[in-house]
Amino acid sequence: MEIDGNLINNDGHDYLKEVFDFPDYYGKNLDALYDCLCDIGVDTEIVLINADEVSKDLIDTFIDAADENSLLHFEVRK
Repeated sequence: MEIDGNLINNDGHDYLKEVFDFPDYYGKNLDALYDCLCDIGVDTEIVLINADEVSKDLIDTFIDAADENSLLHFEVRK
């Protein structure tokens, strides 16, 4: 799955909620993102393009979740 830093920058957590089909209770913050990414139960590869458009904290959240969830694989493409 490819996610676009430009769209994250423009639409933030609404974009992420839609792309990942997060539940309605998704809190639209980095802690909630981490929790939902750690709950992914199927092998999932996430490729972030246009990474220079998003914060380092957001990228770190994806990296930390991938470290915690062995089914989640994260890659940054500039």
